[in-house]
Amino acid sequence: MLKRMLLILAVLLIFSSQASAQTTSQLLTLKPGFNFISFTVTISITPQQLKQFSSYVEDVYLYSAAAGSFLSVNEGTLTTIAAGKGYIIKSASTQTLSLTIPGSLLSNVNNINLKTGFNLVGFSKVSAPTKFSELMNAHSVIKGVYKWTAAAGSFIAVVRNESGVPV
Repeated sequence: MLKRMLLILAVLLIFSSQASAQTTSQLLTLKPGFNFISFTVTISITPQQLKQFSSYVEDVYLYSAAAGSFLSVNEGTLTTIAAGKGYIIKSASTQTLSLTIPGSLLSNVNNINLKTGFNLVGFSKVSAPTKFSELMNAHSVIKGVYKWTAAAGSFIAVVRNESGVPV
């Protein structure tokens, strides 16, 4: 009887550790103002619920290349969030905030499809280290890459010069 109970306990521990290994969370560090983020976990909450994580989350935005404008939680136009996209979270706090976003490990991330014009994308899984110029040389359709640096409050940019070379 004792052996049977130990066996059952061992099986339960194995399955519970496998299940808990699949769930995780993402820590978002938000500076005052605008924060550009991408989710690294599969999200199971709505943008409205994300906004409720802190009274300082003023709004959440997603750029829609199809619409040519930003979708917003406050305007009611942003109704879902997911990994593999780039979001802007506006923090009304004067201090740095930390939010823990529940989710599960990403099994895969779909390809990033670029539309003509401006695209705000997010990278949810780390690929091999790549420089902006290498990415642009590999994909001639990309005319510029910009990365927001919250500490400086500005963008780092790599754009093509008149000769088409990334600088």
